[in-house]
Amino acid sequence: MLITILSVIAVAAALTYRFGPPYIAKRRTRDSANWPETEATIQSAKMELVERVGHPRKEVPFFAFTYVVNNDYQSGRFGLRVAEGRANALMREWLGTKLTIRYDPERPSVFSLPDELSIDGFRGSTVQEFELVSQH
Repeated sequence: MLITILSVIAVAAALTYRFGPPYIAKRRTRDSANWPETEATIQSAKMELVERVGHPRKEVPFFAFTYVVNNDYQSGRFGLRVAEGRANALMREWLGTKLTIRYDPERPSVFSLPDELSIDGFRGSTVQEFELVSQH
């Protein structure tokens, strides 16, 4: 009986680890559809190591940005999956670039980006924070 209970707990923990973060990220995006929009400005960029379950570790560019809500500065960051040869140029090109984000009006520090980001004609899928392994 105890082994069965422990087995159920182990399976539940494994499923939560594997499927919990992507579900939460998708839910935030869905829930944020009615949040107000604001303009953010990319302030800096650097390469960081990410890892997805079942995929090898990979360095991708991460961009830090700021935005203003009710005269208060907020900040956020996102990673972007790009071809290896494009990352360094993209990090230089996007400094100072504006993008539209959505923010939670009750907690303005909580923001939402689309799953796929398009700036200056470049499209790429964003990297979720739960994939981040370490910072360089």
